[in-house]
Amino acid sequence: MSTHQALLDEGWRVLHDETFIGHIGSVYTRPAEGCAELAILTLPVHRNMSGAVHGGILMSLFDRAMGRHVRDLHPGERFATGSMTVEFLRRVDVGDVIRIRPIVTKDGRRAVFMRGEAYVEERMVGAASATFLAIH
Repeated sequence: MSTHQALLDEGWRVLHDETFIGHIGSVYTRPAEGCAELAILTLPVHRNMSGAVHGGILMSLFDRAMGRHVRDLHPGERFATGSMTVEFLRRVDVGDVIRIRPIVTKDGRRAVFMRGEAYVEERMVGAASATFLAIH
């Protein structure tokens, strides 16, 4: 069975997106406890000069997963990433499936504070914190 089919069998669906995130590879989404998780099957094109998955892939997924959650919390309002800090905890290899889980730490009118966790299987490989600011 292919990894793609295994993801579909686990309840993931392909996220069809014409913005930036849709151009980095097949991104998947599924509902989880109070949020929508994102995942990507990493490919050779995602590797850095050391052969591991480039950190920018993880950063892009964090930004999208957390930003999407903010948009779901505040429908009809516009928010933008004000800041984001990422911790790379473990190496991610080509062929790994990275799963991102967004978590709200504080929801305000003008700013939403988020945390993100990245996993390969059950191993946490990265963490992020971000502030999303309302655009008026």
